[in-house]
Order: sequence, then C-alpha cells, then structure tokens
Amino acid sequence: MTSPIDASEAPPPAAAPSPRTLELARELGSLAVGLCLDAGIGLEVASGGWSFDPIRRIIRVSAEGLETEGPEYCAGIVAHEVGHFFISRYTMLPVDFPSLRSGRTLLNAIEDPRVDRWITSRYPGARPWQNLALVDEMNYPPGTPDFMIFCMECAVEGDKNWRPSTQELPEHVVEGLRITRDARRAYAHLQPPTDVDRAVEPDVPERYRDEVWPILSGVRWIPSRREQRVQLSAYDALCLAEDHIFDVAEELYLEDRRRIACWLASHPAHAGRGRRMMEQGQPGPVVAQALQEGAPDRPPPPWAEQLAQELLDGVVSGAVHVPMVVHVGPRPRGRPWDERVPELPPLPRIWRPSSDYDRAYADVSDQVDQLVQHLEEILRPRKRLRERGGHPTGRKVDLRRLMAFEADPRRYDELWVRTTIPDRRNAAIGLLVDLSGSMQGQKTRSALLGTILLAETLHRLEVPFAIDGFQDVLIPLHAFGETMGPATRQRISEIPQEVGGCRHGGNNQPGYNDDGPCLLEFAEKVMDHPAADRICIVVSDGMPEGRRSNKSDLHNAVTQLTESSMGMRLIALGLGPNTQHVRTFYPESVADVPLPQFAETIGNLVERVLLGED
Repeated sequence: MTSPIDASEAPPPAAAPSPRTLELARELGSLAVGLCLDAGIGLEVASGGWSFDPIRRIIRVSAEGLETEGPEYCAGIVAHEVGHFFISRYTMLPVDFPSLRSGRTLLNAIEDPRVDRWITSRYPGARPWQNLALVDEMNYPPGTPDFMIFCMECAVEGDKNWRPSTQELPEHVVEGLRITRDARRAYAHLQPPTDVDRAVEPDVPERYRDEVWPILSGVRWIPSRREQRVQLSAYDALCLAEDHIFDVAEELYLEDRRRIACWLASHPAHAGRGRRMMEQGQPGPVVAQALQEGAPDRPPPPWAEQLAQELLDGVVSGAVHVPMVVHVGPRPRGRPWDERVPELPPLPRIWRPSSDYDRAYADVSDQVDQLVQHLEEILRPRKRLRERGGHPTGRKVDLRRLMAFEADPRRYDELWVRTTIPDRRNAAIGLLVDLSGSMQGQKTRSALLGTILLAETLHRLEVPFAIDGFQDVLIPLHAFGETMGPATRQRISEIPQEVGGCRHGGNNQPGYNDDGPCLLEFAEKVMDHPAADRICIVVSDGMPEGRRSNKSDLHNAVTQLTESSMGMRLIALGLGPNTQHVRTFYPESVADVPLPQFAETIGNLVERVLLGED
C-alpha cells in the first residue's frame, strides 16, 4: 500500500463540508478512533487531498477520497500511516545510495509491507479495511523508469502475498525483483514487538549505543529504551536492505540516469526542455521521452548526469511519497495502552481557517526551525566523550581508585574508567510576560511572537518550561509538565485580548502591573520544578504600577531572588524603546529591545541559557 500522504504540502483553503461528508467523517472517526488514540494522532476531513500537520499531529483526510472510496477504505489508509508512525525510522538513518531522494523512495517502497504486517498484527481488525486498498496490478505508461517500476512492484508485492506481476515488465526489473524477493520478505519480518510496552531486551541499550547512536544525525540525546528498540529494528532492516537489495536497485537507477543523460546531451534542445520542465515541476514528460527515444551510447558530460538525476528523482519521489511521519515525539501519557478503548465522540474535526495562533506562528516558524536545528546540533553530545571512573569494567584502570582499593578492598568494583556520552544541560525555563495596558499596540504583537518562538522551540527541544502573564495577579498560560497542545496555544494566542482587557474569561486588569509579588509567586513555580539549572526570564516595558505593590516591592523581590541560595538565574528584557529602567531593578537585563527584533532576542537568549553561556 503506497502512502497518499504528503507531509510537505500545506492544505489549501477549504469549503464548507456537505452533510454527506459530515456523516462519512463521523463514520470514519468511529472506525479509526482506537488507532488515532493509540498514536496520539487526530483526524480532520477537508477537500484538497491527503496531508499531515506534524505540529498538531493531525492527518487531514481527503473529502473527495472519503466520498468516492468510503470510510472503510480511508480507515485502511489511516491504519497504514499509524503503522508508519510506530515503526518507520529509516528517515533518521544515513542511506548509501547514489541519490538520497530516490534511496528514501526505495526504502519507503520496501517499508510498506513491513508496516502493513505490523499494524495488522497489532490490530487484526484493520485487515478488512486494508484489503479494500490492496493493489493487484500496476499500470505503467510508456517511458516509465525501470527503477520506478522496481520500487512500485516492491510496494505492491506485499499486497499480493509476494506473487510476481502477471503483466509484462522490463526484463531487468523482473530479474531484480526475483533476486531480492526473499530479502524483501525477510525485511518485512524484521519488526519491533506489536506490544509496544513489552519489556525491553537487556542487550538493546548496549547495541543501540554501539551501532545506531554513532550514525544518527540531528538527535540530541539517547531516547527511551522502547524507542531504542524501534530504531534498532529499523537499523537491522536497513542493513539487510543494503546487503541484499540496494545493489540491484542501484544498477537500475544508474542505468535510467545514464540513458536520460545521454538523451539530454544528444541535442541542445533536449537539455533546454529538460531544464524548463524541471523548473516547472513537471519532469515526467521529459523522462518518458528520453527513455522512449534513446540516444547514442556514449559517456555523458557531468552537467547532463546532474540534470538527469534531478529529473529522475523528481519522477520517482512524486510516484512513491515519503510517509507522513517526519519526526517522532514522545508518546502521549495518561492512558494504559492495553486497555480497551471506551466509546468516544466522533474524532474527525472539520477543517477550519487558521487560528490567531497559527497566523502568528507563521511569522516565526522559520526562526523556530532554524533555532531548533542549530541547538539540536550543538546539544547533541557527538564526539564530546567524557571519561568517568567508578565502574566494575572499562577501557582502562583509574589509578587513584586503584590506590584507594589497596587501602579498602571493598572498592574492587570501582576501579575501571569508561568513556561515556555526557548528559545535555538539565535546565528548566520560566517566562513571565507583562500583560498590562502599556503593552498595547505593536508591543503586544512582539510579545506574542516572542512567546510563541520560545514555547515552540522549547517544546520541540523537550526542555521543561512554564509561561505566565501578569497584571495584578499571575495569568497562567503554560505549566511545567503540561502538553503543548491546543489549550496552551489558545491561551497564548489570547495575549492581545488580555492586554486589551477583553479576553473572555480572562483576568482583564490591564491597569495594573504588580511586578514584585507576581515575580516571587512565579519564581516559586520555577524553583519547584526539579532541574539542575533554573532560568526565569521577565519581559516588561513599564514601571511597576500595582494594585497591591510598588517599586520597592519589586526591588525587594529581585534582591531576595538574586542574593538567596535558591540557584535561579533571573534575566529581564525591556521590550521597546525607553525601557532602561529594567536595569535599575534587574542586575542581569537587556533594555531597549527593538520591537521587530524581540523574537530574535528571545531566540538568542534561549540559546545562551541552554548552552550555559554568560
């Protein structure tokens, strides 16, 4: 079953759903509710095709597909994608193939039978749904690359119980499928347990550290042992594919590329058309023409090979989509996984226009991505190995402990030194934002963007954080340990209404800013969270004008926090011009932060505190 979901495409604006679509959506929700709850993934139904929103973990179901194919067919697609969520990790691993894009496409093709086998073993009731989406025979138009035919047949042979195609295929493809069939069947059987909570085998952590961890890219720290088992299973499957499948597929790919490159180099008009069609995102007609017409068999120039690879990759990756899973986050907590799922209201939520939070997030999403990528690379402790003594075995003897052992033989199991991966900085961050009336206007917008940047970055880095606003009292926005879900994002999006005194159910006292008592109360929350380093960031633009406090109270509060042995770092940001007064209250502060640069300033501050820089 090839995946129809493209995680990279943003959904277009949606029209109001018809009554029939609503009824089918409810039926689909009733079928797929257990699957989605298990993975912590939601469903939405709207026109415009299938897609996946990784931020909100929502599968967007095609309304057209739902109406034409029915809810059971769509439930089979959802089951397949949930299987990808649980066990597909090949996008995390390096691929030794002439093209990364086509190598990932090949892996997705041979991954499909593995996913289907796992999900139907975990959920036997999903098999009838998936049977509706099984593919018997594929139709290939003239000029289809041999490599693409090979990938498609790899994906659908699992649907046919590994029976070869009955139609006439290129001889090299037929031979390649025959040679790799046993290996592909073995690949489909290399799976983690369907009981995801089963006890982890004792050798998994050691194997993971020795075999998987050193080759990963962009992973910050060692995951849970259950996730290690999943990644180790994907690694074993990849090794099998590299040993028994990749060589055959590579020959087909390189031959397709060579033939296309020879055709491009045979006439200047061919190269020009190839570049134009590539720029227009329509490589298919050029590739088909090149493979049908052929060209003199002579070594093509490097530029022709490069253009041929771009055209071929475009055709192949457009035919076999990468699965919806683009990253793997922590599993939702709070429900025993093996309990029977109770009756619940229908799951689908009809697509609606972007919220205020979504629109604000769009303004800082690029900064979030860049900051997360940058910090992930720095925080991941690659190569920065540390030697620690006190182990019963190791790579060398600790001489100081050896001398201590001579005096105390009971310390026989502490003599060896091991090389270990250092832990990342264990930090908890609190953000306290002034929501008084002086923040109205552009300052509100800047504070909103900065808060979103900090929240989304720390959420993706899995750094504990809390966010409160304040007027005369604290206004909770996000608590330590709380899920970064719709409720938190809704509260953050309502910052402008709170500043304007018109938030539904809000505090709505923008005439006050009781900095001192609110700071002390918020600092208690930060200090109560267990962490080696605690950082409190205060954002304000005005002098304390409280209902129950004054400037002296703020001075006393800052003095109490900075001079105590509580071990919390306190940093203030003065938002906007004429905010030098923050320096008179906070020893560590940044004043006069320009409004357009506030989100960037927050990002730089997050980087500094996570890396332990002064």
